[in-house]
Amino acid sequence: MDLSKRNRKVAISRWKKVIDKEKREISSDKKTTILKASICGFLAGDGSVQARDMGNYIKYQIDFFPDDEIMLERYMNDIKEVYDKTPSIKKRGKMFIVRISSKTIGEDILQETKFGLKTWKVPNKLFIYAEAKKSWLKAFFSAEGYVNQKSIKIQTVNKEGMLQVSRLLAHFSINHKFYSYLPKNKLHSKVYIIIIFRKEERKRFYDKIGFWHSKKMEILKRSISN
Repeated sequence: MDLSKRNRKVAISRWKKVIDKEKREISSDKKTTILKASICGFLAGDGSVQARDMGNYIKYQIDFFPDDEIMLERYMNDIKEVYDKTPSIKKRGKMFIVRISSKTIGEDILQETKFGLKTWKVPNKLFIYAEAKKSWLKAFFSAEGYVNQKSIKIQTVNKEGMLQVSRLLAHFSINHKFYSYLPKNKLHSKVYIIIIFRKEERKRFYDKIGFWHSKKMEILKRSISN
């Protein structure tokens, strides 16, 4: 074996030990489970978890794109608490680009659920606690939800994911409408919509779920106080 191959083998062995150590240090307690649920909700709503085959290794990149400082702070704190890592942050207009490349985080979080525009799912394995269900919903609606004076709305092209969201809302006794429509443009996918209309239901959402998003929370608060 030549020197370059030997050095590469040693480097890979050392790196594997580092990753294994990081994985062993990830807690499985209640607090960590709830924080993981919120991370998954944020990323399902407005993020991505990519695993790229680089030939000799898989590169994991986790991106999140919050447009609110409260949401940004919550996500950063969750990543730090669960994985003891700090993503990089860049600001572009009103949006933050939050990025971290980590095999430990990528492998761990992909064991919990799926991500992707049409393939994201709720992390059912984390839902051993009701607080984890709430945490996921709060993060997801913070990232993906629309709020005005008359409604709270989610709109995506992922039917199965939206059916799971509907069941979660029902778990918290939040009545809502679920429907779909097919855009006239044949290049566009069918869209699935969840909408919470009635004031008492929006009040229940406010009391039981809420947002980690300052503007959305303020709009919701005003809409139910009239």
